[in-house]
This record gives sequence, structure tokens and C-alpha cells, in this order.
Amino acid sequence: MPNNRIREFRKSLGLSQEALAKELETTQQAVSRMENNAYDIPTDILLNMSDTYNVTTDYILGISDVKRDYNGQYRMNQEMDRCYDIVRRYQILSEINQKTLRCILERLEQAQVESEEASAKEVDKNAENSDL
Repeated sequence: MPNNRIREFRKSLGLSQEALAKELETTQQAVSRMENNAYDIPTDILLNMSDTYNVTTDYILGISDVKRDYNGQYRMNQEMDRCYDIVRRYQILSEINQKTLRCILERLEQAQVESEEASAKEVDKNAENSDL
């Protein structure tokens, strides 16, 4: 089993081990061990990764180089069709406007993460207060 399929996913998405661990509802240490084949990927995490990243479990495990089965490819094509107009509009922008749009998207992603973290803290705070 290649030890870098999970690492490839993480890096292609620009995620740290901590961020991927949060998405997969596990620990950074577990992600590190999975990336280095120090232990087997738990079934629930494997299925979660397959669903989240729209790839087959065989691809994640390194059994196959085919990322998507027919259903996965069909779902990906539907998503691409939904986004086609956005891509087409992006392509006609000047290079500087493309860069500006990428910066805006990065900032929106950061704001979303910050908002989700603030919401999670609020939920934790409310749960803590309800225990009192």
C-alpha cells in the first residue's frame, strides 16, 4: 500500500494533518500514522474519506489507480456541469483578475472556517453551561 495516498489528498487540498484530522473526526496523530502506514485505516474513516473526496476505497488503499467508479464519475460530471459557467467566466478574465478572484476565494474559505470554529465554540459553551 503506498504510504502517500492520504498525504497526496491532504496536500492537494492544502490541508495540514490537523485540518484533515478534524474533517475526518480523528486525531492528527492518527492521520500521521495512516500516512506512514503505522496502522491500518479504520473502516469508518476509510468510508468517510471515500465519500468526502469522491474516490473509491480501493484508490485510497492503493489497490487501484482508478479514482472513481461509474457512479462517482457520474456525480463528478454533474458537479462539473454545475460549475462549468463559473469556470468559463474565470477563463476569460485577465491574469490579474484571476489572481484577485483566487484571493477572494481564499479569504471566503478562511472566513467560513473562522465562522464554523466560532459556532463550534458556542455550541461547546452552551453544552458546558447546560451541564451546570
